[in-house]
Amino acid sequence: TYSDADRGSIQIEIEQLTDEINRIADQAQYNQMHMLSNKSAAQNVKTAEELGMQPAKINTPASLAGTQASWTLRVHVGANQDEAIAVNIYAANVANLFNGEGAQAAPAQEGAQQEGVQAAPAPAAAPVQGGVNSPINVTTAIDANMSLSKIEDAIRMISDQ
Repeated sequence: TYSDADRGSIQIEIEQLTDEINRIADQAQYNQMHMLSNKSAAQNVKTAEELGMQPAKINTPASLAGTQASWTLRVHVGANQDEAIAVNIYAANVANLFNGEGAQAAPAQEGAQQEGVQAAPAPAAAPVQGGVNSPINVTTAIDANMSLSKIEDAIRMISDQ
């Protein structure tokens, strides 16, 4: 068992690590898009013109209406008009990993299902212990066990995707 001083030191280390995870989530970019932020798709997506690029022509443009993904990538993959793959990327900061806000089923894309391909089940939200956005806390044995459970559920949620 740990003393109160040990638990206090461990708590400080956990707070530093969660700050680092949030910093990485806030700064991770791909083509000037913040991929792991908790911004909505509409806030995160910039037009090609805004980025100083020549826009690409796509037969069936992606619709981001009604989705909570940080961003959505839709790619035409077949010979027919409705053969496409859509990928939704969700927020991956500490709050979303531990309370499951980032885990949502992707909206159905009409015509995207190919013959013989099984649809993947929607990821389950991580259980919430101690309320939404409750911090990881190891100052008592009970809090440490609850925090460990939250971390295991978050890892399982990410691994199952």
